[in-house]
Amino acid sequence: MNRYIKPKFLFLTALAGLVTSPFYSFAEDKQEGSAVDPMAAKIIKRAADHLAAAKQFSVSAEIWQDLEEEDGTMLQFTKLGEIKVRRPNGFRIDIKTDVPKRSFYYDGKSVSVQDHQKGFYASAAAPATIDKMLDAIDEKFDMTMPLEDLLVSKPFGGAAKNAKSGQYLGKEPVLGKLCHHVAFQGEHVDWQVWVNEGAVPTIRKVVISFIEEEGVPQFTAIFSKWDTTTALPAYVFTHEPAPGAVKIELLPAEKEAESAK
Repeated sequence: MNRYIKPKFLFLTALAGLVTSPFYSFAEDKQEGSAVDPMAAKIIKRAADHLAAAKQFSVSAEIWQDLEEEDGTMLQFTKLGEIKVRRPNGFRIDIKTDVPKRSFYYDGKSVSVQDHQKGFYASAAAPATIDKMLDAIDEKFDMTMPLEDLLVSKPFGGAAKNAKSGQYLGKEPVLGKLCHHVAFQGEHVDWQVWVNEGAVPTIRKVVISFIEEEGVPQFTAIFSKWDTTTALPAYVFTHEPAPGAVKIELLPAEKEAESAK
């Protein structure tokens, strides 16, 4: 049985594995002092500003994740993610391997999670903007959305300012696109980003190294099919439970902790 690296969530027993995630919010890695190359800071800020300015976007992500087995063996597994965002109050994330696995929905009124394999779903009322919703579910449910740093109004949360050091490493290709390669080091994680060279600074690749974990497991996401022009109507973000799916309650974090005792 696999164990996700650095899980952030507490769940109902019936919901276990539904929203488990290794995804990390860079806003958490604050530092008192830093030695960041100005070129690296400029590149990541330009990419973050470009994404923040997009009123809507969709993107595909190939996700590579190190997972530790019960015997300590570290293996790497791959998932595919489809992300659709409409600011300020809508997103949808679909995660799959060879078949659909989990979907996440937010429509400005509620946030929902659907487990396609186990036939469960859960929903909760949510504030009216993506930023407020993410803060609310983190506070109430100790829950972070996959690739959360792409969803917020200020992508990457000023990550370069929070890093203790950072470097510009030159240009490298990602999926045939020449990119600027930057790297940053923080208290809890080290991370690298590849940003498209040229007029449109799209993010092509992200690598996060969990330096506090034994073996330094990594999370990698490679992005493709960026689209900021195709309209995303409201129904895209509306959750319709799959036929036969069973609704379960998403408990506040303190209640879930008590139920796990």
